[in-house]
Amino acid sequence: MSNFDLSISPAQIEFVLKPGVTITQAYTIINNSTTPLYLDTKVLPWYPTGDDGSVNYQNILPNPKISFSLANANLQLEKPFTIPSQGSQQLVLKIKTDSTADLGDAYYTFFIYQNQNTIKSDNTSAQATGQIGSHILLSISQSEIQTASGNVKKFSITPKIKDVFFTPINFTGDIQNNTNYFFKTTGRITITKNNQTIKEINLDPSNVLAHHYRRLNCQENIGCILNPPLWPGHYTATLSFDENIKVPPSSVSFYVFPFSPIIFFIFIGAIFSCFKFFKKFWKPSK
Repeated sequence: MSNFDLSISPAQIEFVLKPGVTITQAYTIINNSTTPLYLDTKVLPWYPTGDDGSVNYQNILPNPKISFSLANANLQLEKPFTIPSQGSQQLVLKIKTDSTADLGDAYYTFFIYQNQNTIKSDNTSAQATGQIGSHILLSISQSEIQTASGNVKKFSITPKIKDVFFTPINFTGDIQNNTNYFFKTTGRITITKNNQTIKEINLDPSNVLAHHYRRLNCQENIGCILNPPLWPGHYTATLSFDENIKVPPSSVSFYVFPFSPIIFFIFIGAIFSCFKFFKKFWKPSK
């Protein structure tokens, strides 16, 4: 059985365009498998679901005022083509908007796929099936710059009372987009103590899609986390965004206590007291 090992670049494109504008995007498709692949193409609309960037393709009607086609002279959308083993193919996707297209966002995926209907009938060997895709985020607007606004939902931390040494602080929350256009979460979490900044954690610039929400993500490899050790005291964490994003800041507080040092000294004191007690009353036998 042949394997399905295909790559596409770029993996996502984002455009702001006026109604009536046509643009093109070149994709590089590489067949990394050991056999030729007989492929097909399609473009499907989707809408976001959940808070982790997931998408849904079920029962989504395409926008009739946005059309897609291939600009390659010898290729068409939804018509099979072949890429030899270790070969590549450039596909040029043409995106055309009608002059009366509604303003706002539209989301699609450009799929390269293989299924049993795509495989040539004279090919007798077993074939793997699969698909890859590149997301297309379109903002139909009369202006190149859109107003980004929204609000923070459920910004919180766990735990709110912690030890100076054990258990990191985890920051969680959702960012709500209240506009017709997606924006990126460019901002930071600032941790302060006694009005002094202890640390800043930069947000990952994830896309928050139109009238949807997105889980808070950070650029740190381990996530939105503040690791111990920390000095005892009262801390404040403030989630804020860059000036071009009209999202009010949100703050939460937490406390750090020296639980483990206190328990350690109590334990040492108990051992010392027990030692003195037994030393006072215990007499070795002769």
